[in-house]
Amino acid sequence: MDNQVCERGYKNRPLTDVQKAGNREKSRVRSRVEHIFGFMENSMNGMYIQCIGIKRATAIIGLMNLTYNLFRKIQLEAISGDNCVLR
Repeated sequence: MDNQVCERGYKNRPLTDVQKAGNREKSRVRSRVEHIFGFMENSMNGMYIQCIGIKRATAIIGLMNLTYNLFRKIQLEAISGDNCVLR
C-alpha cells in the first residue's frame, strides 16, 4: 500500500514538483472523504455507535449512509434549481 500522508517542505528545502503533484492527488481523495465524515460528526450527533453485534452496527452504519445520501440529494437539487425536494 502506498503512503497516503501528504509530504511537507522544510526550511530551505521546498517540495519538488513530483511531491506537489502527489500531495494534490492525496488531498483530492482526502478532502472528499473528510467532508462526508465531518457532516456525519456535526449534523448526525457523531459517529459513535453504541450497540452489541456486527449486524446491528452494520445496519446503523447503513442507515447513516442512507441519511447522508438523502441530505446530499436535497443539496444537489437545491443547487441545480429543482424546487421539488423528494419525488
